[in-house]
Amino acid sequence: MKKYINLLVVIEPKRERQVALSRAIEFARYNPQVKITALRLVYDFSYDLHILNKNKESKTKEDVQDVHIHNLEKIIAPYAKDNVNIEPKVIFAKDIGQGIVKEMMDNKYDLLIKGANNHGILDSIIFTPIDWYVLRNSPLPVIIAKEHSWSDGGNIVVALDFTTSSKKLTNIILLREAQLLSTITGGTIHLVNSAPVLMPTIMLEVPNYAPEVYTENVLKEHKRRLEDFARQHNIPLENCHIAEGMPYDVIPNLCKQLNAKTVFIGSAGRQGVSAALIGNTCEEIVDYIDADLIVLNQKTLHKSA
Repeated sequence: MKKYINLLVVIEPKRERQVALSRAIEFARYNPQVKITALRLVYDFSYDLHILNKNKESKTKEDVQDVHIHNLEKIIAPYAKDNVNIEPKVIFAKDIGQGIVKEMMDNKYDLLIKGANNHGILDSIIFTPIDWYVLRNSPLPVIIAKEHSWSDGGNIVVALDFTTSSKKLTNIILLREAQLLSTITGGTIHLVNSAPVLMPTIMLEVPNYAPEVYTENVLKEHKRRLEDFARQHNIPLENCHIAEGMPYDVIPNLCKQLNAKTVFIGSAGRQGVSAALIGNTCEEIVDYIDADLIVLNQKTLHKSA
């Protein structure tokens, strides 16, 4: 992934281990030109300080920023290595997710790396967790880094989607990205796909109709598409994996079986009511895969096309 030179890494000071920073340093190991910006977001209290005039407010923010820069340098210090360019940066933001996205838009970065945030069922309905907001709005590819070692030669999984013809280009771009990573790490690419069986209710009323026949045909069709894609891109058929079920069940199970170290997946980037009712596959599985997720949403996919 030599095209990723300027990396934006989100630093979370309450964490004992900075997983995102560790992952960025792994990139630097493969490419000495990598520049890492270690970003610390601080709550913007400007509008809360009504009693201060503008001059005092500016001075107060400078003092706060200096303190956070000093603390950030202490966090970075254990990760700093020879020939690794790490620049600390502190910005003020009223909202963490919006602050991260704004920083990406305002500056020339190639990739965002962020540690995973665990969130519960209610979060997906009532709130938009920071991870989810970033995945939906990022103008860059995003790595959601997990707590595991990133060794050479690990299995790299590409989650494919054959539900619509528009997904064809998405599948190709995801595979290209995976092949770049495979080239520099010596990893093995595996293709995975789920075959959701959503049988129309009316079919259950058809005399002598066997639901298992319908299920078998759906699975065969998905398998045919997966193997055709693999042949077109010189992926061994033994590295193709498919199972019946919904993506949020199948993909984590297959990744666990394969002991995946990295998973490439596309995001529909749905927002608002459609996100709550329909959901985004990558968001539904982010907590259930013990591997780094490299996510490309519609904005980044269009840029890569």
